[in-house]
Amino acid sequence: MLTGTTIALRPFEPRHFDTSVRWVNDPEIARMVDRVRPVTREDEQTWYRHMLEDSSQVLFAVEMLQEERHVGNCGLKGIDARVRKAELWIYLGEKSIWGRGVGQEATRLVIRYGFQWLNLNRIWLYCPEYNDRALRLYQRCGFKPEGQLREDVFQDGRYWNAVRLSLLRSEWKP
Repeated sequence: MLTGTTIALRPFEPRHFDTSVRWVNDPEIARMVDRVRPVTREDEQTWYRHMLEDSSQVLFAVEMLQEERHVGNCGLKGIDARVRKAELWIYLGEKSIWGRGVGQEATRLVIRYGFQWLNLNRIWLYCPEYNDRALRLYQRCGFKPEGQLREDVFQDGRYWNAVRLSLLRSEWKP
């Protein structure tokens, strides 16, 4: 559906269940996305059905163009057509592609989709303060910090702040 230089964002389908379940049950990835309980294939199917029924959400599978390999998921949730805003989320499950610009490319494609296709004015997100890699990525994509939620995330036996960032259509550089 959306094609970049090295990746495509395609509609998430049942064929993506197994890789997604493996990723969210990986302790390193679960920590980054603030997931605390194991996920079964049935959990993933239930989540998928709810996503399909909820018109305020858009879900994409991130696939490498040359290999057509599923490497992550991303999307927009809480899409508010009246106020024209939505929350962005992303995770890359295949660690072999970390640090290769795939996250930045996927984030930029979702932003473009939000501003050009959905006519949003504001895209925002939360990120735990310990996820330095993600915070740098979002800022490279133009997101600006607008505050923090104090001790909002419990991870590794302690509380962490969550940073809230946003990008306005007027600040976006396509």
